Amino acid sequence: MQELDIGLPKCYKAAYYDIGSKNLLITFTPSNGFFLYHSKISANKLCIASTTPNYYIFNPGSACKKIIDFIKDKAIENIICLGSSKAGLASILWGQILYEKLKNTHNVFVLSFSPQSKLYPFNENLYFPSYKQMWKTAQVDNDLNKCLINYGDVNLVLKDSDIPGMIIYPEHNMTDKLEAERIVAKNIRLIPLKNYPLHGSFLPFMPQAQDNVKLKSMVKKLYENALKDDDVKATLPSSEYEILKLIKLINAPNIENLIDAIFFKIGNEEHLNNLKKMQDSGFL
Repeated sequence: MQELDIGLPKCYKAAYYDIGSKNLLITFTPSNGFFLYHSKISANKLCIASTTPNYYIFNPGSACKKIIDFIKDKAIENIICLGSSKAGLASILWGQILYEKLKNTHNVFVLSFSPQSKLYPFNENLYFPSYKQMWKTAQVDNDLNKCLINYGDVNLVLKDSDIPGMIIYPEHNMTDKLEAERIVAKNIRLIPLKNYPLHGSFLPFMPQAQDNVKLKSMVKKLYENALKDDDVKATLPSSEYEILKLIKLINAPNIENLIDAIFFKIGNEEHLNNLKKMQDSGFL
C-alpha cells in the first residue's frame, strides 16, 4: 500500500487505489490503517486516516478543497463518502462540504455507520475515550477549539441540505440511536438495525460475516486491536462469543455489494426514474 500526498492538513494521511473508474469511494477510518483499501469494490478508492484524535473536524474545508482538485483531475463523476463511528461523522461532514461544491457537476452520497453527531457543546452521551481526549486537547489548542465550535454539530453543517445518504445504526444501542436520530436531513435515510445492540454496526456488513471461519478470524483480530485502542475496547462486549452470536443474527448485505448498488443508483438516477414511470404507466 502506497500513501499519497494530495496536500491534506498534516494530521491526515491518504492512500489511493485506481482501477480507472468514474466512481470514487472515499473512506475514513475510525482507528488505524486505511478502511476498505483491500476490498473488492468496483470503484477507485481514496482512503483517509487521521493521525490525531480530532474526529476529522480539523480544517475539513481546506482538506476538501484538495480532494476536489484531485477528483477533477481524475475525471470522477460519482462519489460515496463512507465511515463508521468518528469516521461516520467524517463521512457526513466532509461529504456535505464536497456536495456543496460539486452538486452541480457530480453525484455525492454519504454512507455512515453509527456516527457521532454532536461534539459541541460537550456531549455527555459520548463515552468514548478519544472524545474526552479531544476536548482536553481543544482547551489548549485554539485552532482545534475553533474547528470544534464550527463543525461540532452535524445538524448545523447539514442545515437545509438535500445531500442524499444513509445512516445505519443499532436500534438497541441507546448512545448510537440518540446520535443517529438527532440528525435531520431530508434526503438522508435513517436505517436502524433491528435487535442489534453493538456500536460496531458496520461489522454485519463485512464480507467476512458471511463465512464462519473468516468471521471468527475477524472478531479475534478485533479483540486483539482493542488492546491498543481504548475506543474499540470501550465498545466491545466481554466475550468474542457474544459478538459472533449478535453478528450472525443480522441479515445484512455485503458492504461491497451495497456500495456497488449505490454507485449504480446515483449514476443512473435519470434512467431509473424513467424506467419507474414506464412501469407505473403499464408499458413495461
